[in-house]
Amino acid sequence: MSANLKSLCEKFVPGHVPQKAGEEFALIADYCRENAFSADVYGAGDLINSFESKVAAALGFEAACFMPSGTTAQQIALKIYAEKKDNPKFAIHPTSHLELHEQHAYAHLSNLKSVIIGDKTRQLSAADIEEISVPVSAALIELPAREIGGQLPSWKELENIKKTAKKLGVYLHMDGARLWETKAFYRKDYKEICRGFDSVYVSFYKGIGALTGAMLLGRADFIRESRVWLRRFGGNLFQLHPYVASAAMRFDKALERMPEYMRRTKKAYEILKNVRGIEFCPDPPQVNMFHLYFNASIEKLTTARDRIAREDKLWAANSFLPTALESLSYTEIYAGENLLRVEDDELFDCFNKLVEFAK
Repeated sequence: MSANLKSLCEKFVPGHVPQKAGEEFALIADYCRENAFSADVYGAGDLINSFESKVAAALGFEAACFMPSGTTAQQIALKIYAEKKDNPKFAIHPTSHLELHEQHAYAHLSNLKSVIIGDKTRQLSAADIEEISVPVSAALIELPAREIGGQLPSWKELENIKKTAKKLGVYLHMDGARLWETKAFYRKDYKEICRGFDSVYVSFYKGIGALTGAMLLGRADFIRESRVWLRRFGGNLFQLHPYVASAAMRFDKALERMPEYMRRTKKAYEILKNVRGIEFCPDPPQVNMFHLYFNASIEKLTTARDRIAREDKLWAANSFLPTALESLSYTEIYAGENLLRVEDDELFDCFNKLVEFAK
């Protein structure tokens, strides 16, 4: 029922404008034809290799490898570090995607072992890494951390994290699935943000809006080794160019739009903080995504959202999630193209109704 209601809506609050499946295929075909790109074969080709070089240069790394998924990319990075240090343990935040959403693939497939560090309500700190109780081969930090509303460490703290990892001889890897959103907060270029990390993974279907795809970046020898592991994991597909083209044709424009998304986030914060019954995490938002908390059940919020969708043709939220408190629920808002199309008064009215209808 909710999916049908969403398809009937004319405006949406979270995310980017939804696309029909066939539309993307047509855009990919036009892009490849206009640029005379040939199909890649097992990761070798002008489109895939030029895009890898472009992203590597933008982030300040020697090399990069396009991969089908971040699950594969990050497990490969941690596997390489474990072998180099002869230590299967790596440090990770309790809300990391690897810990919560990948069925512990690192343990089942690669015999790696996670060491949970830090507080689940805040970002990792240099002190968390300094106080690791057992030797680890690597430490992973997610920038920004999605499960806690897109939180980031301060620039000073991030620099301290880099220095601490280097001092301890621990490889430092960034889960940069949403790295593209961090520039507006730090007001630094991507090279400076990434400097000091041994490797970085980025996603192309989240902020960039591509079909799918990820990239692992690091030193040239590290990337050569990662390509071997990509084949071992079955991720070195015969042809990847449809996914690469989907990312490459959007890349520049998507990055150009990030400052505008952040400006709209700040405006949305000013509007929604006047709605009684809503709390932000973090407060204020640090990137163009944040969590909104409501003192209402998931069922009541979902019913209220669907009523607004029917009556106003406006989609307020994709889903509502539980918290440790039975009466408290939250939703994630990613401020993208959709929110740019929602007027200020529409946004206020929508969430004011959501709170009222859910009572």
